[in-house]
This record gives sequence, structure tokens and C-alpha cells, in this order.
Amino acid sequence: MQTPRASPVPAEELEHEFDVQQTHSIERWDRNKLLLQSEGRGWSNLYVAVATVNSWSGTLNPTGHYCIGFCLRGRARLRVSVDADLVPQEATLSPRQFLIIPANESSRWERRGSSEMLMLYLKKELVEAVNKNIFGRLQMNVAIRLGATDPLLEQLALAILEALQHPTLATTPAYVDTLAWTLATQLLKGHSINTELNQPAARCYENFRSSMARVQNFIDCSLSLEVMASQANMSVCGLKRLFQRHHATSPHQYLLACRISKASRILAETELPISEVALVTGFSSQSHFATAFKKKMGLSPKAYRLESSAAAQCTTASFF
Repeated sequence: MQTPRASPVPAEELEHEFDVQQTHSIERWDRNKLLLQSEGRGWSNLYVAVATVNSWSGTLNPTGHYCIGFCLRGRARLRVSVDADLVPQEATLSPRQFLIIPANESSRWERRGSSEMLMLYLKKELVEAVNKNIFGRLQMNVAIRLGATDPLLEQLALAILEALQHPTLATTPAYVDTLAWTLATQLLKGHSINTELNQPAARCYENFRSSMARVQNFIDCSLSLEVMASQANMSVCGLKRLFQRHHATSPHQYLLACRISKASRILAETELPISEVALVTGFSSQSHFATAFKKKMGLSPKAYRLESSAAAQCTTASFF
């Protein structure tokens, strides 16, 4: 399956693309089946592949970059050992669960079973920048993890998968870099161990808020009319006419509707905090999200979640 594109990627962006040779290339092994991958999309801080991964055993050498594997379908029994661990880790990897492979550690694997995996490789330099600029850490320590669950990490992975599967005028390399930055932030926030802070906690919190504000600004910039029009190789006026003809609305309103639709699914299907729902759907703040959501849906995000939960319970009860 070839990766679809919204428009040709400029040569200068391809020059800085994350090199697939800097990954484990599990999806390209003869025993596995590559379904989709990001090569040729100009993504500089992230390489992504979707593949059916089957049973195998052997050693994974360090790549220098961080790997996050997200199970989409199927199950596999995993047994992993590293030199520093006396006892191997064992777990069954099921849908909606993660495995995490650090950047500079060799590991021995035994895998039994077949599953469809979303493999995400984060550039080490990006993770180091997040660790320093957001958390104020001199060092970081991310260990191998099997069968981890993380609602925010899941939604970010699914957003990246959506960008891979359905490239649109909005899924520019700048947008994907924003997701990669946030993915690295959550990786370090939720899955790093034994780290030392070189700044007081309050200062680190301010760093986090400031950095997330910059991330949101990147989102807003990458989704500007000018960038969208450039990706489609047309003028801003031409882009507006195209949306009016095919969607009977403006690009801004179309994008807002897509964000609200995605937010409503997350609210109904997960317990992700509303502040984080706002973040992963591209709103600048929880209050901005709440105002836009209520205007579109007629309910606040909290009320919508409660109503969806009640409806789901009624549907479940009807079967008994």
C-alpha cells in the first residue's frame, strides 16, 4: 500500500526527513507486512509505520531514537530482557496498549502472536529538547515498557495515524512536528524514571505552560489559510472558493467542525480530562474549547460526556 499525499512535498523538506534507516525497520522484515509508512512525507522528527508484525525472536540493536509501538489489532505475548535486568519482562500486548523501546539500549525479544502495530520513532534530539526546555532536566531515563496504557499518548498516536491515513490540507509537516513534540512531552511526563530536576518544580511548571503555548501557536500557524493554500498549490482565494463549492463553508469553519467532531468522539469514548481533550483537538485553551463546543453542540463538554455516558448505559441495559 502506498502512502497517499495531499500534495507534493517540497524537496527541502524531504532533505530533512527522518531517515527510515535510523529505525529498527521491523515493518520491513520478510516475516512481517508493511501496510503504511511516512517515508516521502517530509516528517522531520517522526517516522511512522503501520505493519502486521508476526512471531519472531532475536536482538534489537540501539537505534539512537525512541520507539513507541501501539497495538491496533490482535494480541502478542512478549518476553524482553536487557543486560541491566536480572529478570526478563513478560506481558501480553493487547489493542490500545503500548510498548516503549529506549534510544540507546540493546534488548533481546521473544514474540509469539500476530498483531497490527503502529510504530512511532521519535528523534532523540527532539526528546532531549523537550526534556530540557519543558521539564528542566539534565538527564532522562526511559525504560523498556510492555503493555502500558496512557489515554493521552493513545489520542496523540491516533491523531498521527489519522494524518498518515488521510492526508489533508491541514496535515502539514509542521502540524505533525507539533504532534511529535507533544508525544515526546507525554512520553517523558508519564514514562521516564529516576530523573533529576535542575530547576525548582514551580519553574518547570512555568516552562511547561510556556512551551505548550508555543506548541499551540505552532498548530495555529501550521493550519493558517496561507499554509493550507500553499500545500494545495493554490491561492488563498482559490482555497476559499474550493471549500465553499465542496463543503458549503469556509476552511476555518470546516476545520472547526472537524475538531469538534473529533472532540465529541473522545469525550464519549474515553475518560481523558477535558483540558487534555482541548489540547489534542487543537484548541488554545479549555475555555476556548468549551465555548466553541457548546456553540456547535448545544452542550458543554462536561454535559455532553455525561449525556453520552447515560445513553451508553441505557443501551447496555436494554440487552439484559
